[in-house]
Amino acid sequence: MEKKRRRWVRWTKTRRATFLDHLAGTCNVKEAAALAGMTPPSVYHLRRRDEDFAEEWHKALLVGYEMLETELLGHVLAGGGDVMERAGGRKISVDTAIRLLGLHRASLQGKKRSGPPLRRALPEDTDAAILKKLAAIDRARARAAEEKNAQ
Repeated sequence: MEKKRRRWVRWTKTRRATFLDHLAGTCNVKEAAALAGMTPPSVYHLRRRDEDFAEEWHKALLVGYEMLETELLGHVLAGGGDVMERAGGRKISVDTAIRLLGLHRASLQGKKRSGPPLRRALPEDTDAAILKKLAAIDRARARAAEEKNAQ
């Protein structure tokens, strides 16, 4: 069986804007990536390595959840049923919308990691952390040697 060759696709300003706009409208990474002509892994990779993109992603999700909350409130106040139709003709159950908003709110309060992703550490930061750990190991070994000599 012949292996399928991967075709490299570069991020452009248009792809990036398309992804972020759709993410803001749906909060759906998979759909937003597909619409931009990218794969979810490439989107997550870009978010990890590009702090500006990560911040734009976070802002897009905040807008998306605000929009969902507004649509849900309008649906409930209008006496809507168990299923609401979102912008673009997408349907979502009221229970699912409430659950998503609850998860989002919990993530903003730090109960579940979300928000801006963790930043990649700078080489100076990792070097300092490694040196600190090595110093702690050296101190522990020196204490162990002292205790052994004392016996």
